[in-house]
Amino acid sequence: MRIRIVVLLWSVLASTSVVAAPSSRSVEAATETAASTQNICREVRPFYWEMGTAEGKVVGVSVGLLAPTATRPMNVASASKWLYGAYVAQVLDGQLRVDVDVPFLTFISTTPRLAAGRSSECRKGRSTVHGCNLSGDILGPLGLYLPRSPKQFVYQPGHLEAHADYAMGLGAATVRELEEALEGRLHVDLSFTSVNVAGGVRMAPGEYAKFLRGLMTGSLKLGGLLGTSSVCATAACGNTGDSPWFLEEPAHYSLAHWVEPDEGPEWSGGFSSAGLLGFYPWISKDRSTYLVVASEHLLGAVTQRVSTPLDETPSGRAVLCGRLIKKAYFTGQPQSGAPRK
Repeated sequence: MRIRIVVLLWSVLASTSVVAAPSSRSVEAATETAASTQNICREVRPFYWEMGTAEGKVVGVSVGLLAPTATRPMNVASASKWLYGAYVAQVLDGQLRVDVDVPFLTFISTTPRLAAGRSSECRKGRSTVHGCNLSGDILGPLGLYLPRSPKQFVYQPGHLEAHADYAMGLGAATVRELEEALEGRLHVDLSFTSVNVAGGVRMAPGEYAKFLRGLMTGSLKLGGLLGTSSVCATAACGNTGDSPWFLEEPAHYSLAHWVEPDEGPEWSGGFSSAGLLGFYPWISKDRSTYLVVASEHLLGAVTQRVSTPLDETPSGRAVLCGRLIKKAYFTGQPQSGAPRK
């Protein structure tokens, strides 16, 4: 009942809020920051970035040689998770089940680890969600994988793959059927490169921005649930599980998306779902503004190890570049320093 009330309240707020238009200086400062060779954004090149409001795009720019564009599809990797979470909320009309959906969308279930990126059963052309799960000994039912006490956050794709199979009836789905399912509920164009619902989506940055606007307006039910049911997701706030986030930051994980640490300013905190290859979508904590930093560094992802610090990975660099762009946008001042929060 509580989750349902949150959705209704946010729908009202989203329909009545008024957001001031950004100044030209805000756009200029963000553009200068993104194009700078004196900050972390240099390491993200080539990339496309876009900022806007629930009403639409305010600015979108490609940076670097052979940079992505708003309309060119790319692998979004773990940004797929936010899309799947939104799909679940749409199917269930925002009424998520406390013991069926929440533990799996917040990654505190005890589902066996799934090496979706390496398993041929997850990647081959005629694979199914269920076949992918079997490759990781995820046999179901979900009741076998409920959280232990104390609950522990573990970042791995098995949570969502198990949920898709045993809670959402997608076990027999191939990549084409996953595409139809998500496109039909989210009203965006996307494709799946594998049946890994946590990391297999390929999508144009402009389409992902459209998805973010749906969350902001409340037309997508997950918009009213952003940040709810969140759990500690780094050692900095007490979690001792497996987390890819910056170790020193007390980040939390909500329903298939991150809740970033909030230091107070408008550009701090918010909701996101960074992807392995350098795709970083973000919504501000007041739902007034969105950002997409879109890069696709295949080689960088291949060479990184589990022990590689996040700020040395394509994903971490995209987050840090995005933070500078956000700060420049909100303050109207170009940024050249090393961002944290």
